[in-house]
Amino acid sequence: MKNANPHAGPDELLATLDACILDIVEGTLSNDEGSTDAEIAQYLMDLGLSEAQAKRAICYRALYTLNLWVGDYTPIRSSVALRYNGETGQFEIA
Repeated sequence: MKNANPHAGPDELLATLDACILDIVEGTLSNDEGSTDAEIAQYLMDLGLSEAQAKRAICYRALYTLNLWVGDYTPIRSSVALRYNGETGQFEIA
């Protein structure tokens, strides 16, 4: 699975993670631009994710790096994803 489908959520493998862990996962995917995919995957496994969960999370990296998501309306947590559109200044369904 190279790229995760942004409209398929909630992700069966990741959405069931503890909310605090999922916050860290999504924060890492959104903000860590300096680490390689392998480094992030190892970090996520160190947090307690399985190898399969860490690999799945990496599939979402581009979506989280390139978009600003609001609340629980993210590709991992919900089937409805709200994304910030910098051109209009509004949140919109992704």
